[in-house]
Amino acid sequence: MLPACGDKNNDQPLIPYAPVNLSINITNQQYATLRVDNGAVTLPVRGPAGDGGVKGVIVVRQSANTFLAFERNCPYQPYEACALVSLDRNSRLFMRDSCCNSQFDLRGQITGGPTQRPLKQYSTSLQGTLLSITN
Repeated sequence: MLPACGDKNNDQPLIPYAPVNLSINITNQQYATLRVDNGAVTLPVRGPAGDGGVKGVIVVRQSANTFLAFERNCPYQPYEACALVSLDRNSRLFMRDSCCNSQFDLRGQITGGPTQRPLKQYSTSLQGTLLSITN
């Protein structure tokens, strides 16, 4: 069997597995930005909401009933200590890793930089005002 030619994803190590089991009440004041479309919050690896992956989770509201959750560990060189994705502070319209300058839209898709992989996405489930995020 021949290896796949030109598959650059094979050149990048995968983000390590870490448990994600978070639960937040989106009406709490600390999550106020999740009350508007494209609003986003970051959740720590460990905290009152639960376990948040390798380097934490970014939650983005797509619509009133649709939320996306992404690993903050950048998929490009994920074992580097500085490989941390954050919401752009000025525009809040995209996410960026300041270590490698990879950029992602609010759906976790690549918009720039050296990465060949989108952000790792986690499952979300909204029951009333309780948002659960799991892997």
